[in-house]
Amino acid sequence: MADTAFAGGIDTFWLGEGLLEMAEFPRWSGGMEPLTWLAYLAGRYPGVRVGLGASVLPLRDVQWLAKQSATLDNLTNGNHVLAVAPGFWRHEFEYRGIDFDRRGAVFSELLDGLIAAFAGDPYRSPSLDLPAGHRLSPRPVNDEGPQLWLAGADATQRKALTRGLPFQARAATPDELLPVVTKWKDRGGGVFGVRIAVELAEEPETAAHLSGAKIVGPADHIAAQLAEYARIGVDDISLIPGSDDEASLRTTRALVDEVLPALRR
Repeated sequence: MADTAFAGGIDTFWLGEGLLEMAEFPRWSGGMEPLTWLAYLAGRYPGVRVGLGASVLPLRDVQWLAKQSATLDNLTNGNHVLAVAPGFWRHEFEYRGIDFDRRGAVFSELLDGLIAAFAGDPYRSPSLDLPAGHRLSPRPVNDEGPQLWLAGADATQRKALTRGLPFQARAATPDELLPVVTKWKDRGGGVFGVRIAVELAEEPETAAHLSGAKIVGPADHIAAQLAEYARIGVDDISLIPGSDDEASLRTTRALVDEVLPALRR
């Protein structure tokens, strides 16, 4: 599937992050450790941008996440995006023994720590201590860190706006996203991305996905829907093609053979 996507002009490979097995996701779509998997993809397809969208920060060791992400940043010469989120799946927090209901506050604290770790600055909070006089190795290509995005719901979007960071939204229809994107742009927000599930089918149909909205239908319908996201001001679209191996490969082939050419026209 990746061979097909890269040969067809897809310029970025995003991976999600999941801690536990989930029947709803093939293992390659979130079950394997994503930074390791992205390093493999970056080596196999030189020049492609690789993004983790998104790492669940409250479940991560911030020092090791910073080290792994900075390593990938070096391996790709700065062509790596790290999106971080407060988390969505309660059972993963329960598995780690972390309070799911406090994830927003913990996320804010750890986000400050992650930014400090990339920059080599000391940082101290109730759950993280980065002593002065030490710097994690390697340094990112840019001393401030790799491209850092936030992903999640309204509260995380407000954090991204305040901090001047790009934001990746969960999938919603163009009509649902229009007021959100308009408000974001009016307030001076930068890159606004969205993650959307798509699947090739003979007829258009209304469908839902664990990530939110899902576009289902023939190639011309998928192209028309994606064009609507561009029209309302979405800057970056990450596509989840299909829900299993067969559907994903079939949908990816349609994306590069029919959908992308239609969008270019």
